[in-house]
Amino acid sequence: MKKILSIAGAAFLLAACSSDKGDVTINLPKDFQDSILVVGHITIENTVKAKSADDIVIVYDTLAVKDGVAKLMIKESEPAWYNIIPPVMARMQPEFYAQEGENLVVDILSFNPLDYTVTGSALMDDITAFRKQVTPYQMEYINLINSSDSISPEVANSYIARYDEAVKKFVADHPDSHAVPMAIQELSGDDFKVLYDNMTPEARKSILMPYAQLYNEDIEEMMKERDAEQARKDEVSSGTIAAPDFSLPDLDGKTVRLSDFKGKWVVLDFWGSWCGWCVKGFPALKKAYEKYGDKIVVIGIDCNETEDAWRAGVKKYDLPWINVYNGEDRAIYEAYGITGFPTKAIINPEGKFVDLTTGEDPSFFNRLAKFVE
Repeated sequence: MKKILSIAGAAFLLAACSSDKGDVTINLPKDFQDSILVVGHITIENTVKAKSADDIVIVYDTLAVKDGVAKLMIKESEPAWYNIIPPVMARMQPEFYAQEGENLVVDILSFNPLDYTVTGSALMDDITAFRKQVTPYQMEYINLINSSDSISPEVANSYIARYDEAVKKFVADHPDSHAVPMAIQELSGDDFKVLYDNMTPEARKSILMPYAQLYNEDIEEMMKERDAEQARKDEVSSGTIAAPDFSLPDLDGKTVRLSDFKGKWVVLDFWGSWCGWCVKGFPALKKAYEKYGDKIVVIGIDCNETEDAWRAGVKKYDLPWINVYNGEDRAIYEAYGITGFPTKAIINPEGKFVDLTTGEDPSFFNRLAKFVE
């Protein structure tokens, strides 16, 4: 679930001696020495209905610890997400979901590194099974990131794909599991949407379904934006749309206009020295610039940084083509439909779009070759 949680309010309460709403027994590590344990919770309803972080209400219970065991009484009538606050600095915290009438057991072997299990409900058993199935693939990716300063997108994507396939396999093997609404949120775009739309009636009964519904709304909005962007690219590639003219200063302060290059193939490279993928694309663009010579004009349009940073970037990366400065003027973004960086546009000798590419995409140069060779 991709939602920022912040502490809007906290109530510190001593655990009650009994409750007919269920309870959670927390078995702590053998080296746990504190006399109290703090557990926070947020109702699922509060989380999904909150309009901002300020609307999130986290309630904290301070529990007495006796003989390495703490008892949490479930007071909420609504299902909730719970997290146990570690007594030491740790990257992760034990967490679980509980609802009225359940009796759970949390066995914590270690807070750092985190090692724990939660039993007592079908949902938590399914979540444990899901994590057991996908964690090895998650750790593969984490270890890859930690072991190298430079990883190609292809390699990174292959590891992500392995994780995604593990998620899909869990859903295929456990279609009625109440953990499915949580599992599919590990996916994005069409992968998520297909599984969400085809969830079984039993899986939709999960107390976690509101999270999936909220995520689905985000995904649908993103897909609408993606489709609109693709429609724009399709329109651009038709060769019937005139590229908007612009007037921007070059390194010498001379005004450069797109219309100055009518009759030539033009490549526009929207970039910034702050953009890592922009910088990674320079070697390939330099090769194309050298290969095609007078056949193309390359204009680098710097965006979203100071003029000093632009000049330093041009010098540092030894950019041999025409370089102009746009700064933070967003008019050109709207005119060219820029949604990310780098963005490269190919404009034909008649001054019309034939290609618009967002992101560092090696296939851009294959398309460029078809036009100018």
